[in-house]
Amino acid sequence: MKGVTCIMPLASMLVVAIFGASVTSSWAFSSSSLVRSVVVPPQQAFPIHVLHATTKEEDEKDIPSSSPPSKKPWTFGILTNGGGFPPQQLLVPFVKFVTFQVWRLMMNELVTHDEQGRFIREYAQASSESGPSPLELPGNGGDVLETATIGPSRRYRLYLGNPCPWCHRVKSAMALLDLEEDISVTTLIDNAEKASKGGWILPPGGPEDDDEETSSIASELKTGDLAGVYNYCYRDVLEEGERYKGRCTAPCLVDVTTGKIVTNESNDILVLLNEYARRKRKSSSNGIESSEPSASSSAAAAAATATVVDLRPVGMEEEVDKAANYWFDLLWNGAYRCGFATGQIAYDEAASDVLKGLEEMNKHLASNSYLVGDSITEVDVKNFAWVTRHDYAYTVIFKSPGGRIAQYPHLASYVKRLVSEYPKLLDTVDMPDACGSYYRQLFMLNFGRIVPYIPSVREWVAGL
Repeated sequence: MKGVTCIMPLASMLVVAIFGASVTSSWAFSSSSLVRSVVVPPQQAFPIHVLHATTKEEDEKDIPSSSPPSKKPWTFGILTNGGGFPPQQLLVPFVKFVTFQVWRLMMNELVTHDEQGRFIREYAQASSESGPSPLELPGNGGDVLETATIGPSRRYRLYLGNPCPWCHRVKSAMALLDLEEDISVTTLIDNAEKASKGGWILPPGGPEDDDEETSSIASELKTGDLAGVYNYCYRDVLEEGERYKGRCTAPCLVDVTTGKIVTNESNDILVLLNEYARRKRKSSSNGIESSEPSASSSAAAAAATATVVDLRPVGMEEEVDKAANYWFDLLWNGAYRCGFATGQIAYDEAASDVLKGLEEMNKHLASNSYLVGDSITEVDVKNFAWVTRHDYAYTVIFKSPGGRIAQYPHLASYVKRLVSEYPKLLDTVDMPDACGSYYRQLFMLNFGRIVPYIPSVREWVAGL
């Protein structure tokens, strides 16, 4: 059995290369006459196609010629000519068997599953048992900061990738808490072909990495790939020449003065950012109070109070965490459980949770403006990362059920209200790139590598 598993990838490539085109082209030809264009809504910038039956007269009108194209992909013609070898009764089940075995092997390499094919999410491996230490405020970094050649605003560096929803929630928190100038961000590029491990590579170095403050930062933290960042941060515990053996995941928060990972758990990072922002506001308000009162300082204090965002309100931490865990199980992780399931029972369980989550969230938002309390919290931030990927990634490539967000009026109104009250959220994600990444990188779920049309986040919100 072990030998069969080893040769399966080679066998599948050979079989699919020879016969795959015949199988798919046969289906495509029989269904092509069912595809027709319809009038495009004003907010839709790309043609929409729907399936419906057509009459013979319509078919003859739409198809200029019934003759085969002058150039078409080469095939053996087994499924069209008939009577060849091997017979279709053997060919089809054999191709299906080999393809399925290779697909399941690749899926198990990609993520962890149990015996029934349920996707099991692995959690952060880089956080200490006691949890990450609070982020230091500028000017209060202790001996490490005082002796470092790196300025206080550059002490921490976040590694975030646009396609990743867990990175998206962190980027949204950074925007809402006005921390873009406090913590440097390296925007990762998803390219598994260039990465030595995992799927993230670092962008080419920019001018900001050549200035006097950052010149002393290790090159491994500025160039290469995310695996190189992990290898460098674990250099003290790895043997010479040894590489980090865990998953190199993002988001990842690094203290560049020590060259250590603070945490690679998005939940921890959100807590750290919110606490940092809270202490920063308190420090700023103390500075205003200690200075001579003036009209400008009073106006600044009033403006700061009016725009305060606290994603984990004091006294509501338990309620926030409980709600986040609930929606995570049903929707945020439910979509991934659908997409990465390798068994029908596993998929059915996940799909049932997603349907339940959509109905319950829509019902909850019928009488509530937010998912928790009466102001935006980290639960809404996490939900925004999920909802912007639901329509054009999760429902298609992950087979996440329930239809489009627009079919849930209260959920749709909630999204529009959220971006209206906090317009910064619209700049936290590039939707075509984020959703398109699922089709480009998860090739085991999209063998054809076709990327569908995906609108910008503003176009999507306008169509809700």
